[in-house]
This record gives sequence, structure tokens and C-alpha cells, in this order.
Amino acid sequence: MARPRKNINIRLVAEEAGVSVATVSRVVNNRTDVSEAVRRRVAAVIDRVNFLPTKSFDRRMNIGVMVALETPLISDYVSLILDGVSTYSTTGSVDVTVMLYRVGLEGKPLLQTIRERRCDAVIIVPGEPVAEQLEELRRAEIPVMLINGSMTGPKMGCIGTEAYAGGVKAMRYLIQCGHRRIGFLCNVLQPANNHSRRLQAYRDVLSEYGIEPRPEWVVAHHPTEQTSDAGYDQCCTLLRQAPEVTAVFCTNDGMAIGAIKACWDAGRRVPEDVSVIGFDGIACGKYLHPALTTVCQPLVAIGHNAVRYLDEFLRGERTVLPNEVLDTELVIRDSVALIHENDGDNPGSSFATGKG
Repeated sequence: MARPRKNINIRLVAEEAGVSVATVSRVVNNRTDVSEAVRRRVAAVIDRVNFLPTKSFDRRMNIGVMVALETPLISDYVSLILDGVSTYSTTGSVDVTVMLYRVGLEGKPLLQTIRERRCDAVIIVPGEPVAEQLEELRRAEIPVMLINGSMTGPKMGCIGTEAYAGGVKAMRYLIQCGHRRIGFLCNVLQPANNHSRRLQAYRDVLSEYGIEPRPEWVVAHHPTEQTSDAGYDQCCTLLRQAPEVTAVFCTNDGMAIGAIKACWDAGRRVPEDVSVIGFDGIACGKYLHPALTTVCQPLVAIGHNAVRYLDEFLRGERTVLPNEVLDTELVIRDSVALIHENDGDNPGSSFATGKG
């Protein structure tokens, strides 16, 4: 007579994994008092025997949003992504835990923080400041969606925008408006990060139009708590060392806000004397005077999609987390002026704005 098959229950999982029932319960409920090695062993048995733990349905899935901060302040860029997370989480089936992680100051690793908050999955925004810890999350098989980052793994996905193409749009627009002497204000540059891609687009488009860039047109990042302060400081530097520039490409909108103030303080009108273009599409940009021309990223959609993909993955509705790249949009307002090609020699020349 065939031996009867054991019922698949928590005791069978414990027996197969060589642990106690209490340990299986801790793993199922994502408790912190279990080693990663034991957690992986129990999870492997759960997958192999197709165990559906009752306790896992006693609570809503908890998706963490890990905000990696290099200053104590949350930027408008991050706020818009969190708005997108909120638009999904308030109507979906998940709880969301927002965690602030100060890069360089936190004593505990990301994985420990995620376990302590009992997160079933995590969104990391942005990924670059904590890149060295992502491998640990991959080994722990934490489902992760990276915002504007890149790493591959069976439970890892990423979502972002085409930073290089957005930079090309900004630069071509400035040149089509007649500008040839264009400054660039950098943010933190890391290999292949979004700000590096925008700088590369700046250089490539100048080359495309046969314009020889001058070293003094590119101003390195001045770290400040407020991004707009960095934009102000860097634009002041740019105007001192390269007064001939007629336009400034700021790597984000926060820096563009500071750059506009720096131009006015230096006696340079925006856009009549110096045109300013940003990148991100933060909400207040359209209310500035002049209203800010910018490359708009769909940041709310990024946050919404990231949490939706993780929710669908946890519920088994998708087997792979996507690598998604969304397009950017050039939004033309009032901060860029049309000039004639010969007027780069006259910073005070005035022409109609390039508003569309």
C-alpha cells in the first residue's frame, strides 16, 4: 500500500527545514530574530512543498520605501516619487513604511532596517548612495524596485527615466534658440548615474553642433543641504569665471531655482541676459518668475508603478520585476530666450522668449 502523503502544514515545513515551528512562524511573519541562512533554508522548503502559510494572510503586505538621504532634507524630487507611492497605496492592498536612511551616518545596514520594519519588499530611492549594500539584499532575496538605479537579480527590478535623452532635448532646445555659450551646473557625479548622463548629453550635443566647450563652462558640485543653495553658489562661480555664457543648463530644478537668483544678484536678467533650463519638473517651477523651462520626469508615475509592481509580485500576479525606462518631456516656459547667433558676445542683448 502506498504511504500516505503528509499534509503540507507548518510542522512539515519545520521538519523538512530542521527547525522549530516557532522559527518557521518567524520567517513567515518576517521577524528579525532569524539568521539569513536559516531564513533562506526555510524559504526554500516553503517554495519546494508549495506551503501557503495561513499567518501570511493575517496581515497586509508591507512595502518599505527606503529614502537614501545625503543631506537631512527630502528633496522635491523624492517628494513627488512619494506622492506616486501614496496614490497607489491608499487604494491598493498594501501598507507602506517610509524609512529615511542617512548615508554615512546610519550605524545599521539596510537589510537589518528592512527586517526590523517587517517589510516584505522595498523600494529604494535613489539607489546610487547605497549601491554597496544592494548585493546583500539580492542574496537575502528581498524583492526590490530601484528608482533610477541598476542591478539585476531574480527579485530585483528598476524604474527610471531616460536621463541622457532628456539632456539631449534640453541642449538641442538651447542651441536651436541661438545659444552657443552654455554653462552646466553639476550635481553629485557617479559612474553612469543620472547626473553623469545629463553631463554627457551636454558634451555630446555641443560636439554635434561643432561647439568647442570650455572647461570653465562646467561647474563642479558644491555640496549644500538645500539643492537650491548649491545652484546659487555654482551659478555665481560660473558667472565669475565665464561671464560670456548666455545660457545655463542645471542638472535639476532645485539648482535652477538657485541659479535664477544668482543671475539676478549679479545684475543679469533672466531670460534676457542669461537663459536657465532645469531638469525634473517639480511643481513650483511653473510658478517662478520667470516660469522655469525644464525637462519633466514622470516622478509621480515612477513612485506609483514601483509600488504597484511589488504588490503584484508579492501576490503572484507577476513572476518578474520589470526594468522600465519612462520618457521625459521638454516643458517650454519663460526662462529661455531666443537670441541671434552673433549675440553671444553681448550678454545684455534682449529677444523674445522661447515659450511655446
